[in-house]
Amino acid sequence: MTDNSLRDRFDRLVEDEPLVRLSLDPVVSEGRRLRRRHRATLVVGAAGMAVVAATAVAVPLALSQHQRPADTLGVTPFALTGSQPWAAAAASGDDLSPAQQRMADAIRAASPDGWTFDFAADRWEGLSLEGNADDGTGAGRLMIGLSTGTQLLHPCADSEFKAGVECTERTLPDGSVLSVRAVVDYHGMQYDDVALTHPDGSGVFAESGNFTISWPLPGVITAREKKHLQHISRTAPTYTPEQLGRLALAVDRATS
Repeated sequence: MTDNSLRDRFDRLVEDEPLVRLSLDPVVSEGRRLRRRHRATLVVGAAGMAVVAATAVAVPLALSQHQRPADTLGVTPFALTGSQPWAAAAASGDDLSPAQQRMADAIRAASPDGWTFDFAADRWEGLSLEGNADDGTGAGRLMIGLSTGTQLLHPCADSEFKAGVECTERTLPDGSVLSVRAVVDYHGMQYDDVALTHPDGSGVFAESGNFTISWPLPGVITAREKKHLQHISRTAPTYTPEQLGRLALAVDRATS
């Protein structure tokens, strides 16, 4: 098999998939310098449309509304162990580490009263969360990631982060920047993103969507199965961009 034929087969495998982000670093890290096109494929990850990569999952990372994959960006493997169901005990956050529990408590406190969440232990990798939030009209994806120093201070200046929609920034008293991007719609799948970035490049990235991801993920996902992992579950993301901004600030205070 030639390099070109392998590239063509791989392109067809991940073509026309909805936009998914797994964690903060692939969006804002220095690996983004390698992007020469508008889509990339992540090797190993936690959620989204995927192809087999040993016992891990390959997750496509869409950085714009274009549809062709190109360079790859690395992401810390999200553990595929554990299979806690969507039960009340699991959703309560049992078996979380103290730091994870503080983060989960901050999310709940920054969210409106009456909302419910799935923060089961198998949805965490360190302080990265691939969870769900439900305001009473349906669950939607809630992803939170923390960066230790590779985040852009002004992501709204990046066309791929901005994605053609409104993106506003507010500088905080300590010099940190809160970047809030409006909702992006990709074939009916909607999501909004917020980045809180400190001057040293550390910070919080948060994303809310109008879809859920089948969970737990199997260890191996076929090309056919990858098209059915995400499910539109709501008419809009659970959090508005403004609500998501307040949540990012709360998570930052809880984890600083």
